[in-house]
Amino acid sequence: MDGKGMTDEGVKITVRLSPAENQLLEDFIADHDIDNRSDVIREAIKAFISEKEPNNGDGDGVFVRFTPIVLQAMENLRREGVVFDAESYVRQLVLSDLIPEEAIRASKERAFTDAQRASRML
Repeated sequence: MDGKGMTDEGVKITVRLSPAENQLLEDFIADHDIDNRSDVIREAIKAFISEKEPNNGDGDGVFVRFTPIVLQAMENLRREGVVFDAESYVRQLVLSDLIPEEAIRASKERAFTDAQRASRML
């Protein structure tokens, strides 16, 4: 990677990928309905740093330790494309445990009703 200077949106960098790495990236983007490569690369950098230095956050989170078996199971889910990463998987599990089923069902119903209403206005 080489720096290309600062813009209003941040620092622009160049990343060289092999054809196989590029195809892997393109397939991932297509499979996960992601807008662009930059989003994936930014998240990959954050995940890489977080993995190497788990306590580098700004203090607004929770650090959780897992056994090697649990970590491997989550990595297997990520590799198979079932989850994006361990952090998002744990977040999903916590939210699904905290938010009552009735609240989720009501939210889905409101979202669908609003979508129907909006489609009639088009």
